[in-house]
This record gives sequence, structure tokens and C-alpha cells, in this order.
Amino acid sequence: MSEEVVNLIDRILDRENELSPPTATFKGLHEFDEEWDDPGPEGIAAFEAFVDQYLPSVEEAARAARGEDAVDLALARSRLANYDVAIRVMDDMRRNPLGVAATVVQTIFIMLARDYAPLEERLAAIRARLEKVPDYCERGRRAFDRPVARFVGLADEMVAHGGPFLAQVVPAAAEKAGSKNARRLKAAGERAAGALTDFVAFVKRLPAREDFAAGREAFDRLLREYHLLDYDADSLLAFGEESVAQVRAEMAALADELKPGATAAQLVEEFKKDHPRPDEVLEFYRDWMARSRQFVVDKDICGIPEGEELEVIPTPEFERPVIPYAAYMSPAPYEPRQKGFFYVTPVDPEAPPEEIEQKLAGHNRVKVPVVALHEGYPGHHLQLCWANRVPNRIRRETHGTPFIEGWALYCEEMMGEQGFYDDARIVLGQKKDTLWRAARVVLDASLHTGRMTFEEAVAFLVDEVSLEPVNAEAEVKRYIYTPTQPMSYLAGKRELVALRDEYFRLHPEAALREFHDRLLAVGSLPLKLVRDAVLA
Repeated sequence: MSEEVVNLIDRILDRENELSPPTATFKGLHEFDEEWDDPGPEGIAAFEAFVDQYLPSVEEAARAARGEDAVDLALARSRLANYDVAIRVMDDMRRNPLGVAATVVQTIFIMLARDYAPLEERLAAIRARLEKVPDYCERGRRAFDRPVARFVGLADEMVAHGGPFLAQVVPAAAEKAGSKNARRLKAAGERAAGALTDFVAFVKRLPAREDFAAGREAFDRLLREYHLLDYDADSLLAFGEESVAQVRAEMAALADELKPGATAAQLVEEFKKDHPRPDEVLEFYRDWMARSRQFVVDKDICGIPEGEELEVIPTPEFERPVIPYAAYMSPAPYEPRQKGFFYVTPVDPEAPPEEIEQKLAGHNRVKVPVVALHEGYPGHHLQLCWANRVPNRIRRETHGTPFIEGWALYCEEMMGEQGFYDDARIVLGQKKDTLWRAARVVLDASLHTGRMTFEEAVAFLVDEVSLEPVNAEAEVKRYIYTPTQPMSYLAGKRELVALRDEYFRLHPEAALREFHDRLLAVGSLPLKLVRDAVLA
């Protein structure tokens, strides 16, 4: 890379960290761990100026760039385009108060959960940040006049769960550790929770609007300029609808093979009844995580980066209200120790029998093997540990969801092709999850271009994917504020399968590991750039 391009990109990424200290924390850069961004009008103006300052410079440099310089400048342009769409086209910082509430709760959660520094050091930074939350919320108030009603509701829910986390759980963790910050943390946590509550009360009093959709211009620009995909909303919707029909047909055929006359939906409901006992759940996940890792080694599916770790542990008590089943916590790009955690929320044996059965249904023997490989090996954990090793700065800090989510979904099917599933029911269960991802494509393109209302999207998930209404509603709540993320799973997998097919047409004697290792070494880039790198 040329020195000029390196310096330009360094300035862009450094300024990004200055404007958004929580983003730096998520990356594993802790220079700004006691600071917040500015969610008010001045902060919005600063981000607009950031885009205006650097986007022309990147585009000018890109016109003459070749090779590695061209790749990195394409990533920089993608990054700046994402900010431009979010801030100017969607007007997200002025219409979505969830951003203020989620930034506080999620950043403090990350600082407590990730073991990137001694606990006392992290608690001191958490205290300093919590003490600044009232000012942060006051600045945030000034950005809003007509927030989106559903986003206000989401902010309210975030504070309902996150407020007690800040006011009670964080101080309790400090007290348990014997921290000298415990007393001040308790006071700061209570004031922070109160400030968030007051912030939500303020935005709830404002006149609200109903237009949660990103809009066609924003949606198409995100697909084209941020993800570098050759879709627009119309072609993406057509792909989603075609995929829903195809996967439904595949599921019907599989169901008839398993149990002639039964529907796929009936069999999926039966699968939920086959689960471990409450005291076996944790070990059941550990066993499948270990089996998936060993399978990757035995079948030589891809390399495993040196020093990676993944520990399967009970979900910490302070996280259980927001993690009903299981979740993966990845290491940050710049953390020296690449240790991920897979949390499994224990089932309370003292709970009412119907609640126990409902919880255990989510840990059934058909679902857990797919979850283990999707989140662990060779899925998210393995891929992200490889991406975190990329020496190039902007490539390490790029977090392209079509690659990340597409890879994990690709792994679900690929591992089945390689013989990982030891139960024919798992194949049907995995297809059911693929149907769900196909439905996400349809809903993503429909919700954000005004083709479908919130209620119609919920009904679609209930009718087409057999999700329970409460879970369908929770899904759609996420889709409405994350345009183009829901489509990432299936659209990404499609691109990866096409790339694999092309690679083996060019290299018919190559082993599967060779393709996978070339792919993972690139990092979580837009798939157009991944393709160019793998086929180079």
C-alpha cells in the first residue's frame, strides 16, 4: 500500500474513534473508554462534516488507485457511505432514540463482560462513563422533535431492562469483587438509570411519527454503496420470495421422507419435545461445541487460528434477563487474547413445569448442533478470530454482515454436506432455519420500502415460518431499525456458494480447506472484494 493511502485511512479511522468512543471500545481500543459520543445536534453536525471532509478525498484517491490501495479505498468509501445514508438520508440520529439508550447499556455491558483488562481498571472506566450519562442524555434530547413511535417503544424497552442493569447489577459485580469503586459505582449507576428513564419520558411526550421505513433511496444505497451488492430492493425481494418457495418445497420433501403424511411444521413441533434435562443443558452444548471443533479438524475443513479460545459457560446472572437461551460474545479485533464466550442460560429447575418445558424446547436436540456450529466452529467464532488477525487496519475493522452472517449460514449447510449431522431430523431443522432467513430477505426489502406494515410482517413470520406471535413480533422489532442486516444471512450465503463453485471450476483439484482458508484470511469484507481477493 502507498503511504498516502495508509495515512488517509488512518486519519479516517482515528477521527471515527474520536467521534464515537463507544465504537472504539467495541473494537478493543480503549483510549476513549471514559468518554461518550455526542448524540445532539453538534455531534450530528460533526459526523456530517466528517463525511464531507473525507468522502471527496477517498473518491479522488480511488480514481487512480490500483491493487491493494483500491481495495482499502473501496472499504473507506463504503464506511463513509454508510454514515452518510444513516445520518442524512434516514435521519437516524434525529428519529431513533433507541440509539441513545442502547449505546449506554450495550457499551457498559461490553466493558463488564469482556476481560480485556483487570476488573478494577474496567470498573474505574465504567464509573467514569456512568457519571457522564446524565449529560449524554441531555445532549441527546436536543436532537429530537418527532421521533418514530415504534423506536420510542424500543428505547423504552431497552431502558426497562438496562436501567436495573446499570443501577443494580454493575454495582453488585463491583461489590462482589471488593472494588474500591463500588460505592461510587452504585451512585453513578443509579443516576445513569434515572437519566435514561427521564430521557425516554421526554421523547415519549414529543409528537411521534409512524414512518419507521428506511425508504427506497436509503435501502438501495446501502445495498449498492455499503455492502457493494448487485441488488436493489426489487431484485432482492424477488430473490427472497423465490427462496421462500424453494425452501418450503425442500422441507415438505424432507418431512415426507422422515414421516410420510406429516407436515414439516408438525415435525418441527415434535422436535421441540426432545431435549436434555435442565441439569444436562450446559454439558449438551459443550459436547456439541467440542464435536463441531473436532469435526473441523478431522475433516480438514479449515484452519483453526493459533491461540483462539471459546468457553461455554452459564450466562452470568446479570445477563440472563436479556439472554433467554444462548448467545456468543466475540473477542474484539484488537484484544490480544482472542477468547470468545458462548453463554448458555440455565433452566431454573424450581420454575413452574410449563415454563421449564418452554425453555427446554429452545435447547432441543435437533437445534443445538446447528447453533453450536453456527456460533462456534466453523461459524462466527472461527471466522471472526481469523478476521481479527488481518494485519491491515481497515480490513480488520470492517464488519461486513453479508460475509459474517452468510458464512455462518453457509457453514450450517456445508457441515451437513460433510456428514456432521448424525440425525436426519437435524437436516429438517436446519432447513427450517433457512426458511426463516429467506423470510428475513422478504421482510427486509418489504418493510423498508413501504410494501409491508409492521403487523403484516409479524403475520408473515407466523404464517410462513411458524414462529410464535410473541417471537415474530420481537424479530420484526429488530428488523425495522436494522435495514439490510436481515437480508445478510441468505444473500451472503448465496454469494459464498457462487464463489465456491467458481473457485472449484478454476481449481478442480483443490481441497475444500484451501478454499476456506483463502476465504477466511481476507477478513469480513464486502463479498465483491472477497471474491476478487480469493480468485486473484
